[in-house]
Amino acid sequence: MGVRTIVTMMKDEAPFLLHWIAHHRLIGFDRIIVFTNDCSDGTVAMLNRLQDMGEVMHHPNPVPEGGKPQPLALRRADKLDAVATSDWIITLDVDEYLLVKTGAGHLDDLFETMPDADGFAITWRMMGSNGRVGWTDLPVTQAYKRGAPDLFRKGWGVKTLFKPFDNMKLGIHRPTVKGKDKSALTHRHWVNGSGKPMTDGFKQSMWRSSLATLGYAHTEIAHFATQSQEAFLRRAARGNVNAKPNKYDVTYFGMFDRNETEQSGLLRQAEATQQRVAGYLADKALADLQDKADAWHRDQRSALRADPHFAARLAALQTASEIPFNALDDVLFTQPLAPAGKQLVAKLKAQGLPDVQIARTVAHAVSKIEAQRDAADAAELRAQGIEPDYGDWG
Repeated sequence: MGVRTIVTMMKDEAPFLLHWIAHHRLIGFDRIIVFTNDCSDGTVAMLNRLQDMGEVMHHPNPVPEGGKPQPLALRRADKLDAVATSDWIITLDVDEYLLVKTGAGHLDDLFETMPDADGFAITWRMMGSNGRVGWTDLPVTQAYKRGAPDLFRKGWGVKTLFKPFDNMKLGIHRPTVKGKDKSALTHRHWVNGSGKPMTDGFKQSMWRSSLATLGYAHTEIAHFATQSQEAFLRRAARGNVNAKPNKYDVTYFGMFDRNETEQSGLLRQAEATQQRVAGYLADKALADLQDKADAWHRDQRSALRADPHFAARLAALQTASEIPFNALDDVLFTQPLAPAGKQLVAKLKAQGLPDVQIARTVAHAVSKIEAQRDAADAAELRAQGIEPDYGDWG
C-alpha cells in the first residue's frame, strides 16, 4: 500500500515520545516527520537520536516573534519531498492515537475495508482523566481507558488519513487545495470511520463530523486531551501549537474530561508497543537521553507542586470534572466559536447576563446550525442509497 506518513509538531514531549512513535510505527506508518520548536526538555536530542536509528525524520521549526508553530510547520511540510512522495499522509498530535478496530489493528486492515477510498475522515474519541489527579508514568493508552460516548458532539473533530493529490495544502484536521476554488475536493473519495462516504459539504470546508457523517465502526482517533489533573496543569504551562492564550483552562478540562464509557481498544497493541519501546531503550544513548528528560520533567512537576496556588488549581479542575454529561450546554465554552459567536457572547456579558444563560443561548443557536447540517448531510447520503450510522430524520 506504499509509504504511510505522519506529520506532527512537538514541544517538550519527551515523556510521551517513545510510546507514541512505537504505537504508530507498529500499526504501519513508515515515516514520522516531526517538527519541533522551543524545546527545553531534551525532546530535540531524543528525536535526533531516533532519526539516526531510522525511526523518525526531524526538522526544526523556528518560530518568529508572534508566529504560530503549527501553521508554520505545515507550510514547511508542504515543501518536503518526504511528504510529496508519500502514498498516505495524516497530521497527528502526540496526544492523538490512531486506533484501527478491524482485523489485527493494522493500517492494512483499515485500507482493506474500503480499497477504493483515497481518504478516511477519522473522528476523535475524547479520552478523560479516568479520575487520576497526580502524574503517572504509565503509557496513556493504559492509564486512560475511559472516554466519551459516541454522541459527544463537541468532540467530533476529525483527522484525515489521505492520499496526496495535485495542488494539495496540508491542514491540521484535513487537507485542502491551494486557492479559493475548492470544488476539486468534491472529486475526492473520502469515507468516514465506518467506510461510508463523506459529503461534498465536508470535503469542501468542514473539519468536524456531523451526525450523518459520524462513523466509528472501523477506526477512530483516541484524543487524550486532558489526562490527569496534574498532567493537564503542566500542559497548560507549556503552551499550545497555535499560540492561543489560556486555551487549556478549567472550562476546557470540564468539557473534555469525558469518562462515561469504557474505551480500551488500544490495549490490544499495548504489549507489542511496550516491547518496541524497550527495543528503543536498548540503545544506551537514547536511554540516557530519556533519563535526562525524565529528570527535567520531575523538576518541572516539583516546581508546579510548590506553587502556592497548586492545590486551588487542582480543586478547580476537580469541580469542573464533576459537570455531568447532560449539563454541558450550561457551560460557557467560547474557544470553538467563530468570531461572530464570540462577539455575541461579549455583547450578552456586557448586558449583565449570567454565564449559564449565555451558555444556553449559544448552545441553542449552535444546535440549530448543527441540525441543518445534519439534515443536509443525511439527505445527500440517502440520495446515494447510503444510510448514516446515527440519527433518524424520518
